[in-house]
Amino acid sequence: MSAFPKINQLKSSRTLARIFSAFIFVSLPSFASATDYPLTVTDLGGRRVEIKSEPKRVVIQDGRDLFTLALLDRKDPFQRIVGWNNILSRSDNHSWSVFAKAWPESSARATDFKFGDEGQLNLELVASSKADLIIAQKRVLPALEDAKVIDRMAQLGVPVLLVDSELDPTNNAPQSVTLLGKVLNREAEAAEYTGFYRKRLDQVRSAMAGAPPVKVFVEAKAGQKGLDSCCFTHGDVYWGKLITAAGGQNLGASLVKGRTGEVALETVLGARPDVYVLTGSPFANQSSVSPPFGLTGDKAAIDAAMTKIAGRKGFEHLKAIQERRLVGLYHQLYASSWNIYAVEFLAKAFYPERLRQIDPDATLRQVIGMTGLPKDTPAIFGATLATR
Repeated sequence: MSAFPKINQLKSSRTLARIFSAFIFVSLPSFASATDYPLTVTDLGGRRVEIKSEPKRVVIQDGRDLFTLALLDRKDPFQRIVGWNNILSRSDNHSWSVFAKAWPESSARATDFKFGDEGQLNLELVASSKADLIIAQKRVLPALEDAKVIDRMAQLGVPVLLVDSELDPTNNAPQSVTLLGKVLNREAEAAEYTGFYRKRLDQVRSAMAGAPPVKVFVEAKAGQKGLDSCCFTHGDVYWGKLITAAGGQNLGASLVKGRTGEVALETVLGARPDVYVLTGSPFANQSSVSPPFGLTGDKAAIDAAMTKIAGRKGFEHLKAIQERRLVGLYHQLYASSWNIYAVEFLAKAFYPERLRQIDPDATLRQVIGMTGLPKDTPAIFGATLATR
């Protein structure tokens, strides 16, 4: 008998062994990354928080953390939410409708507690929800402490976990995703996104290394109160931090004393920004002419709104408008772990020659692909004056 069959059998056996080994290697992370409870974590407020078991009933203080839950609980980001502050339904009904359509039953079960934006929680409602975890943004910690929310929840055995995607977005958003991945037993999903996020951020930083800073003024919620209102901005937090991360010099940091504030148009004119950034969302108030960025495909409405805002009285004297360097972005990105899109879009607008290879819209498609949303979900998160 020929020796070749034995050799072929040996080769086949080795091939099967390699396939089996590869299968085990690929499968291991889903087992190895499972969270062991109880565990103690350090949240973004530097607090030690004990999590006794996997949270099943969660209260969300800031509804925009839904963007993070969509990355972690990909089958259903509402599956744990028993109560929350549904900011999207009031500030971006378009995007809210997309989420509600994707998960009609569970999104309807989650009760909107309509918490105050500064962290004012209704303790009776929270207690009645029988929550086993409260997730809150770090910025509202003073309000939580003043109302003794953390102490009172501790008496009920309900931990409060602080995350942050607003005060220091590019540093803390990926850390918050990692933290929630650990707490919610979604470590593999968290690692996939944070690895992607840091790779994209490193590419932006490398491309703009050594470039001179660009003077930028950001008008947050542009057009929300109509065309006669200008100019609300952010200091060295929120959009101000994202401007800095993209290589810009945020003029708002020196023009307002607190986190946010109003700046007169005359002052903005005197500051001579190289780039004027406005943020928009389909706000619910009737007077709003804000560009309806978000999970939407209505580019014509966005372009029309940007044209109206750029045409406000006095804007023709702005250097940025004269040089056609008006940039528009989805307002809710400043409070979302998806903010890597904002950094890419801004950096490319500031340094177009250096960042030719960066494609923010492709990045956004990849982010949406890491959620349970339909892969063909329409999304327009950014635009420039030159796109009209």
